[in-house]
Order: sequence, then structure tokens, then C-alpha cells
Amino acid sequence: MRPRPHRLAVALLLLVAAGSMASATPVAGHLGSPAGTLPALTVYAWSLAAAKLHSVTTESGQASFSLDLPPGRYYVFAAPLDPGAPPIYGAYTEFAACARENPAARCLEHGLKVLLVARRPGPAIELTDWYLDDAVTLELDRILGRPEGGALAEAELAAPKFSEYPAAPYAGARATALAAGDEPRLEREREPLTAALESHANFAGRAVLVRIGCGDGCETAAFVDLPTGRVAFPAALAQLPTTMPCSSGEPLKFRRDSRLLTVTGDSGGARLTRYFLWDPESGVLKLLASLASAAAAPCAAAH
Repeated sequence: MRPRPHRLAVALLLLVAAGSMASATPVAGHLGSPAGTLPALTVYAWSLAAAKLHSVTTESGQASFSLDLPPGRYYVFAAPLDPGAPPIYGAYTEFAACARENPAARCLEHGLKVLLVARRPGPAIELTDWYLDDAVTLELDRILGRPEGGALAEAELAAPKFSEYPAAPYAGARATALAAGDEPRLEREREPLTAALESHANFAGRAVLVRIGCGDGCETAAFVDLPTGRVAFPAALAQLPTTMPCSSGEPLKFRRDSRLLTVTGDSGGARLTRYFLWDPESGVLKLLASLASAAAAPCAAAH
């Protein structure tokens, strides 16, 4: 018996979906710090063939990470997540791999080690080497589009930091429905906003930041306050780009354990980062500071 057309279409869709899911491989790793305590980090994987950055963020004290990567060859490294943090890096290096394979060996080489990602997951890697030489640091600066040497101006060092505005996890009663309001987008986006009430806070201990598409390469963000069900559409988070050239691809940065949020974009040939503080009682984002820096250098070529 020949398969019916609609069954055949469903089967083909399932095959396509299975192929799509198989196109990325989970890569796990252990994190370490010579200081003993791990700060919140951005972990990057740089594709040597595609000249593309993949990234994931970790929380303070988190000792492991996982990234879904297409098969290929990568450099894997990390940098502190706080805005204005010193430009230091930890990386998966020859030293880290050597120390893992043979703890008794005298491992001396701190060059970046290429991670080969295949179709099947491999063993967890060690992202534990923070003693990188100048050549490696300059290479990572180049990948991230940072100024040569990663030097930070005094204003950048003084910029607000996520850790300076902590937010404790909310453990009280949660709203069971969205609060009423006269914002037209509330009704239009009711489905994802209502779903946020059932999820975990991802911002400021008690709120869910919901990202809503507004076209190709564009998104708008809204806050759902879990204790009250109140929804806010801050003007500062309307029609943001979803990626930035030559960077980790995150114009919007926020953390579950902080009330600080940053928005970065190009402005008149410069890169402008605005730092906002969220007031959970009023639901208002207050601008704390703005910092302009030279636009990033052209994207690094693949090598």
C-alpha cells in the first residue's frame, strides 16, 4: 500500500527536523579560576572556518558550561561578564588539556588548543587556563573586536557592573494572570507574556524578560513581573538589533541575579552602551550612564 500524501509529508518533515537537530553537538566543559571563586562569565566558541562566535553566559560560582555547536574546529575561551571588567581571559589551551590528561606532567605550553567538534559529543573540556601570553590575548582581543591589547579607558573601568546591583531570588506568591493595562501590545503579545508567568525569573530575581521579534534582525523586549503580573514595554528596549557585527552577538545583556541591564548599539560611528537600572516597584528602567567607544574593527577573517 502506498503511503497517503499527508503521511508522506509528515514523514519528510520529521526527517528534516531530525537532520536539523543533528546539526549541532552539545559541548560541555569545566570552568576554573586561579582566584578560587568564579565570577559570572561569557564563554565563547570561535569557529575557525566560519569566523563566527557562539556564546553562553554563566553565573557567579558556576563551575561548568554547555554550548551547542555545529561540527567544526573552534577556539574556546571565557571573559568576565561584568561591563568594564578588566580584559582578561581564560581558555581551553594546550596546558589545560595536558594537565587533564596527565596531572603529573610538566605542562608548559599555554597556546590555544583547537577543539574538534564532531557529530557525537566528546568528553568535557577544561577551560581553566588563565595564564595566557600576550600573543594569545591579542588574538582573543582581535576575535572580539576589542582595541589592541584590550586596554580600557578610565570611564569603562568605572562603568556600572552587574555585581554592584544584586537582586535576590523571589520566593513569594506569584501572579496567576497578567495585570490589566491599556498598552495595545499587551493583547497582541498575550500568548508569550502569559507563558512567561509559568517560567523562571531570568532578570532581577523576580521578572521574566520576554524577547519578541519585530522583523528580520529586530526584537523588542518586555518585562513580566512575577509577583504582580504587571507587564512593561520599556521604550529603551524597543526595536533592538539581534546581533552586533564583530561581537558576541548580544546587544542586550542582563542577568537573573542583577537589576542592571545594558543595551549596546552603533551610534554615529561609535559604539554606545547604555546602562539601565530596573525599579521592581514601579517597573521603570532608569538610565544610569552611557559610554561611547570606538566602533569595533572589521570582523576578523577566518584562518
